[in-house]
Amino acid sequence: MPRKKESERQVIAASTKRRPYGVRLSFLLESSTKLNVDGECSLLISPDYLLRIAPSKSSARLSASDSQCWNVSVEGFATAGEAEQVGLKVSMGFLWAAVSGQYSLRLLYHTPLPCSVYDRTKRGGLRMSGSATLTISRNINNIFEPLNRIVSSSTPADQRLLLAMELFASARMETTERSKFVGMVSSLEPLARQRIYDNHELERLIEAYQQELSESSIDQDLRNSLRNKIDNLRVESISKAIRRLIADKLPGDADALATINEAYGIRSRILHDGATDADLEMKGREAEAVIRRVFEELVADFAAP
Repeated sequence: MPRKKESERQVIAASTKRRPYGVRLSFLLESSTKLNVDGECSLLISPDYLLRIAPSKSSARLSASDSQCWNVSVEGFATAGEAEQVGLKVSMGFLWAAVSGQYSLRLLYHTPLPCSVYDRTKRGGLRMSGSATLTISRNINNIFEPLNRIVSSSTPADQRLLLAMELFASARMETTERSKFVGMVSSLEPLARQRIYDNHELERLIEAYQQELSESSIDQDLRNSLRNKIDNLRVESISKAIRRLIADKLPGDADALATINEAYGIRSRILHDGATDADLEMKGREAEAVIRRVFEELVADFAAP
């Protein structure tokens, strides 16, 4: 079995035309988390892709606090679509490593997706060579096992989960307590799928409201705004969808539900009123613990055979 894996990786490395596509991404680590890596290294994840990680070339010109930028490449794909899907999973894997390891990580990108596909056969395509052993000051399992768990799943990349973990993992890198809190609590929103109510009585009321509005003398701009609000009566509120998410993933845990209810209320006051809370740091830690448990359940579902 080890020989088969080695042979597959040799094919990827030597036969660029057979597997021409690769994907790359970059991330920034918080200053308190170190990767004890001397140059470029490889991670032997499964399936048999070539995944390489290296410090950014610009890191040597930066201060110690800024030298936490890392570049990742994955090679071994026959099509660009396959490369993109694995790139999204690798992004999810690094984020999950940060979430489960309780440290902060921010994906760095200025494109629609956090990863970009390249053609290894084209001039200028990213080429990385060599291998080494990856160690982290805390434990190698903090990055390898979570990454491998995501990438080896047969489930297609979940972009809602990717965005949610991206918001959560980068929140603690914000500079103020309020921005940290808002980013962390907001990570629940991509996960909360709002239901559309299927209720004949509600439909009758909405039609009556819309008819009455159309016959009113209200200003047209305000009328258009109210028409949209009336239409949205069919859609479950985001706060209710979040409560349903917590109840579904942490059934019977009334304390978790109460913690998130309070946190979401504080978030709304911060955003809408510019307010804060005297115990914001403590309540942020409590909400963070609950949200991390929700991610654990979602990742378990994603990685299930």
